[in-house]
Amino acid sequence: MEKALIATTLHPIAACAGFVAMICFIGWPLCRTRPTMLLTYIGNNFGFMLHYFLLGQWTAVAMNGVMASQTVVAMYLVERPRLRWIYYSLMPVLVGGILITWHGLASLLAGFAATLSAVGRLQVSERYLRTWLLTSAAIWLGHDFVVGSLPGMTADLLSMTTGAAMLLLRSSGSSCRDHQPRRPAVRRV
Repeated sequence: MEKALIATTLHPIAACAGFVAMICFIGWPLCRTRPTMLLTYIGNNFGFMLHYFLLGQWTAVAMNGVMASQTVVAMYLVERPRLRWIYYSLMPVLVGGILITWHGLASLLAGFAATLSAVGRLQVSERYLRTWLLTSAAIWLGHDFVVGSLPGMTADLLSMTTGAAMLLLRSSGSSCRDHQPRRPAVRRV
């Protein structure tokens, strides 16, 4: 944690970029539809690209760049399933980014998290999309701990919290607006 505080103090612009990304990353689980979840997720990718760039974490920069590209394609997969080939063609780019920028454990975690996220964005089901992205956030938490990214760790923890709550809420077949008191049934005689 001390490493994260030092990095935040030494790189205030990176911290600001991380804060913007953090808002998007916390916000995506609160979105009700697949397109708005994915659009918010792109904001997270761009913010963290800048954040990790300023921290010199090249694998994380590459992973967020590829994920942003995949997310743009994924937004149209439901209406245009033929676009899957474009999405799949970006997977080798993901692997190449890991290999070219290899830096040990941080690269392994960033690559694994990006892969889980890539699998998630392929899901047409909102529930499966949420589940895969939440799993990815847990791996990003490990990455952000290793590289000392306080905005990243905060975003991961808050995103997992809001994401798990929304997954449970949406899985139960209800939504926030459904949580209104029910009127008692009136018996007619």
